[in-house]
Amino acid sequence: MAIKDVEKYIDEQGLVQTSDDESEKPIYRKPGFEGIRSFGEMEQIFSRFIREHRDAKRLNRAQVGMMVGLHETIFARYERAFSKLQATRLIHLCEILDCSPIEMIHAAAPHFFGESRKEADDKLKLMLRILDMPASTASSLLSMIEGLVGEGDRSGSA
Repeated sequence: MAIKDVEKYIDEQGLVQTSDDESEKPIYRKPGFEGIRSFGEMEQIFSRFIREHRDAKRLNRAQVGMMVGLHETIFARYERAFSKLQATRLIHLCEILDCSPIEMIHAAAPHFFGESRKEADDKLKLMLRILDMPASTASSLLSMIEGLVGEGDRSGSA
């Protein structure tokens, strides 16, 4: 059953009414510490992220295009933010470029990771270190953290 008061939900979630070139109607977004990035700005960040990681791996567009099943010119549309990056394509590119989707999301929407740039960057570093840990270390760390904050408190408000 749907909630009765959507305005109350909007307020509780800290959403603000805004507009975006991609929508004719007003939309609601959660502002980050850098304001509200447009969808186009986020696509530009994704495209830069892909290009930088492709270059770091010393792969050209044709090679990455082949690995994702696209012609080089079609793949280039992602690097120019001409085509929208779907979540499934984002995951596939992260597999190929050996990076975490968390890094790409952090680049475009760091406010999901903290209340300030430093907090967001610190939490990203922590997450990436956790991803690189041996399973036994991660399990031990989880047990320790659950002991500190209580297993039932997963809200992050500890």
